[in-house]
Amino acid sequence: MTGFVNGAYRCPLFLLPAALAVTAPPARAQAIDETVPRQQPGRAQRVLTDPEALFRRVLTHIQDEYVDEVERRDLYYAAIRGMVRELDPHSDFLDPEVYRAFQDDLSGIYGGVGFQVEYRGGQYEIVKVFPESPADRLGLRAGDVVLEVDGRPLVGLAMSEIAARMRGDVGTVVGLRLRRGEERPFEVRLVRQVVEVPTVQSEFLEPGYVRVRIHYFHENAATRLDEQLRTLDARSPAGLRGAILDVRDNPGGVVDEAVAVADLFLSEGVIVSTRGRVADENDERTARPGSRWESLPVVVLVNGYTASSAEVLAAALHDNARATLIGEQTFGKGTVQRLVELLDGSALRLTVSRLYTPAGEPIQGNGIVPDLTVGEAREDPAREPPLRESDLPGALGPGADAADQAPVFDAAARIDDLAVRLAYQVLRLEERRRLQPPPPVVP
Repeated sequence: MTGFVNGAYRCPLFLLPAALAVTAPPARAQAIDETVPRQQPGRAQRVLTDPEALFRRVLTHIQDEYVDEVERRDLYYAAIRGMVRELDPHSDFLDPEVYRAFQDDLSGIYGGVGFQVEYRGGQYEIVKVFPESPADRLGLRAGDVVLEVDGRPLVGLAMSEIAARMRGDVGTVVGLRLRRGEERPFEVRLVRQVVEVPTVQSEFLEPGYVRVRIHYFHENAATRLDEQLRTLDARSPAGLRGAILDVRDNPGGVVDEAVAVADLFLSEGVIVSTRGRVADENDERTARPGSRWESLPVVVLVNGYTASSAEVLAAALHDNARATLIGEQTFGKGTVQRLVELLDGSALRLTVSRLYTPAGEPIQGNGIVPDLTVGEAREDPAREPPLRESDLPGALGPGADAADQAPVFDAAARIDDLAVRLAYQVLRLEERRRLQPPPPVVP
């Protein structure tokens, strides 16, 4: 079997029938072995001990003898890519095309089809479909598995390469082969359009209480969040009383943006620290006072796909006692990649440091453990509400003294996302505790 593991090609193992078994080196193999003359042992020794000499020799063999002619630039790109990907899953070499797609990711605006795909369970799964995008209009859904792009399988490709294949000029067509559940694979063709990934989306749960979904930490994420909170605050009769920051399925982004978002809710304290082999990569970021939201009650929602910069935000607010964390243990991607632009338009994305929480714990490999654990669950919308006293024929009302009062109902009950419901209830509970008068002092 052949395949790619973390970008490294695994060579096939062939089992030959006994009649075809090779008992002696073929003549061609002998000829190759003798390309270093026996009368020059020093040169052969250099090939054995000098990796650069070995690389040059292999490159020469490929250029001179491979069955098809290969561009020299492609060989060098492939060699660099393999070398960098051997380091860790997040270091990468981005050729000019892939690097342009990566820059689009940071800005959140690109020509594409409008969905986010992630590698989950050994396959490339759509996890978000953006509203009003080509994918949304064609009916693609979260959970659909992408098998091929323009007839080319995705097996063995890095996420940056997959993104580059799906992006393109506005008006061009891309073909996808997908699988939905246990159904047979199907094919679609989509016309690329300008897609603006929603960095921050917000909504009222009730006046004063908001849910803010942070999808990515793109450029200006903190500015957009602050603007939306100010708008919601102005629309609330008594101002904002609590916010739910939902970073579930947030894969990260720019660390500086996560630090800036955390700083909106902190007046002091460490936000995150980094430690690397080079002294310049050792740093500690701290909060600065003066933000409007320093005392706004906050709950943060996380899950197993909350990663990287999103974990920085969750840990910063949790360890500084500014937020309750609800959900699942996070992904545990706690490294920082430095982007080095190269002269030919390509770029090196190199892991240079590890991330540490304000409590000094490494995020890498550990993740962040929530205060309250709740999985990805939704209440069945078809579930009949329970029978209540007021539903009974001839049931009495609350009484004359309550005739002018509005009916009492639980606003949380209409929230079908159970994690959001629990976060909302935590905010209301904290508010009641703050408003409750202190117990009398007994002499």
